[in-house]
Amino acid sequence: MRRRVVAIALVAVLGIAAAIGGLAGCAGASSGGSPSSGTTGAGDSAGLPTVTGDFGGKPAVTVPKGDPPSSLRTAVLHQGTGPAVTKGQLVAVDYLGLIWKSGKVFDTSFQDGHSPAAFTVGTGQVIDGFDQGLLGQKVGSRVLLVIPPAQGYGSQGNSAAGITGTDTIVFVVDLLGAHDGDESADGSKAAPLSATLPAVSTGKGRPTVTIPKGTAAPTKLVTATVLQGSGDVVRSGDLVIVQYVGVKWADGKTFDSSWDRGAPSGFPIGLGQVIPGWDKGLVGRHISGTDTLVFAVDIVGTYH
Repeated sequence: MRRRVVAIALVAVLGIAAAIGGLAGCAGASSGGSPSSGTTGAGDSAGLPTVTGDFGGKPAVTVPKGDPPSSLRTAVLHQGTGPAVTKGQLVAVDYLGLIWKSGKVFDTSFQDGHSPAAFTVGTGQVIDGFDQGLLGQKVGSRVLLVIPPAQGYGSQGNSAAGITGTDTIVFVVDLLGAHDGDESADGSKAAPLSATLPAVSTGKGRPTVTIPKGTAAPTKLVTATVLQGSGDVVRSGDLVIVQYVGVKWADGKTFDSSWDRGAPSGFPIGLGQVIPGWDKGLVGRHISGTDTLVFAVDIVGTYH
């Protein structure tokens, strides 16, 4: 996949949800390893479930009879050719999860209406089996994870998913892409912005946002492209990976930034959801209901 290289300045009076809606339909290029590249192999698969299906398609999993392994087991079913995943990267994945004992699928992104998932690896954001099992794997790989309770949901299980405290769980994970904390857009410069809009820098790394002096804030949502990417148009339902800076129009002060947190954010676009960083970043930031908010957003990855 190709990398997204679009930066968008967002001015939102109606709040965060309105700002996110303004991202849909902007151009760019996707990121990660090639889904069709690499080799297929079972890896260390003795005594593990068998998996059929190609990378990028819904897998079929058959769990063997007998007790599951007592420790975390991994097997590379399809070897990708992309870079190895490192601690702290945000990864984009498709996945299917099932319970060893029953063979019941409890969660999957391989179905209509579901987007790939995104999370940071090696930082405790996901269950330990994911943190350990995906580190070092190459983008473009399909990986089998057999995760015992101690590295899954623990003795409490996950009742919402039908997982008990003694259940071993099985995941088939397609590694679609990996993104660094300092990743940014690097497209070609678009037409200059209107003098009535904030100026957004176009160099590498975190952009600077300068509010025009003596200019009233817009009274409706405004979007403008700062750097133009060369990839596919983002479609509703895509998983979009972004870096962003948010400032208040009134004083130009930054109230949230993915660069400051050291990791980009990922969210499905066009489905009325907001990225977790914006949800959390606004809490306690002294933003009033009348504040106009400005976001400079780099789209660094998209996954259909």
